[in-house]
Amino acid sequence: LLSCSDDWGLSTAMGASSFKACVSREGEDTCWARVRGSNHDDEERRVEDERNNVLDFMDDGDDSGVARRRLTRFFTIEQIDDLDNFKHQLEDSNKKAPRANTLIGGGYGPWGIKEQKGGDANSWDDVRGEDYQVRGASYLDDKKKVTSAPRIGELLVVDLFQSPTDIANVAACVGAKTIQRLRRDGEQRRLVVLNFRLSPLQLIAVWAIPSNIQADTATCPAERLFSKFFHDMSDEERTKRLKIIPKILQGPWPVKKLVGQNCPAILGKGIPIFYFSADNVLEISVSIAASSAAQRISKIMMRAGSALDLELVLLLEGWDEEELPEGIMGGLRIAHAELTTVRWIDPNESELDNNRPAGLPTE
Repeated sequence: LLSCSDDWGLSTAMGASSFKACVSREGEDTCWARVRGSNHDDEERRVEDERNNVLDFMDDGDDSGVARRRLTRFFTIEQIDDLDNFKHQLEDSNKKAPRANTLIGGGYGPWGIKEQKGGDANSWDDVRGEDYQVRGASYLDDKKKVTSAPRIGELLVVDLFQSPTDIANVAACVGAKTIQRLRRDGEQRRLVVLNFRLSPLQLIAVWAIPSNIQADTATCPAERLFSKFFHDMSDEERTKRLKIIPKILQGPWPVKKLVGQNCPAILGKGIPIFYFSADNVLEISVSIAASSAAQRISKIMMRAGSALDLELVLLLEGWDEEELPEGIMGGLRIAHAELTTVRWIDPNESELDNNRPAGLPTE
């Protein structure tokens, strides 16, 4: 949902009114960020206009052709036709998801059930850390990226649901039970929870951390930095260090253009992040709804869900030689999600245990 971090001499402030932009192109892929220095002002304004015009075009209900004409400064007629077709596809797919306070029965997809990991459609899966480039050991001197070591955390489950109430601390939510199911199944390791709050949609990912990764026993800088992040780091420092790298494996080029491709971003620049720590669980709660620009992009991605196959990884930014090379903390893949299969939950109601699906553990 964000863009380049200062790995490229850049930083980002998604949702800020003074949003600037730069471009890193791979075919039609575009990466948005704030540029330091004054030599790029013309390019910043051009790309900012391009990005905002795409968003305005997606939001515009005017079929008079005015919105199309505004785009002719930035895109070819063929690209504008593609945007127009994509917009109408999103409008046709804007359906309501069914309500349910339980995971019972078929039709609710794999969300929240750890045994249903994997698949090519309406599915979630883990990712390989080795597929991503991170700051190398000598990055501060030569700015070179290297292949990441294997990811630190094991992805246990991805949950996706809608709720009439924004759930800031999902790990404690009796209605979602995302963490409670794992603990009931005997999972005792430390857990990292990523809670993307899109309102009403919430996307939850949970990683388990190996017990041998501690500050005094970790074998590499990325593991030592992660241990500090989990146990000792202030929330302010956590937010300054936490990065994401999005990678769209398959999807419409307008979405690639809005999201950026395989480009690191400081997640908390312009988007509020809250942290909840209890019972060996650290929850990273990201209020996407609090950023107007991020929310606009998120809504487009939600409506295009079944057309998207994407990966997202988390990592911590290394600031000095002792913290390099960086390493992937954890990642997830969501392939062609069907939002009509996600459940509705009431945060104040627990699921009905006498109607539990066979794939979930009993008390």
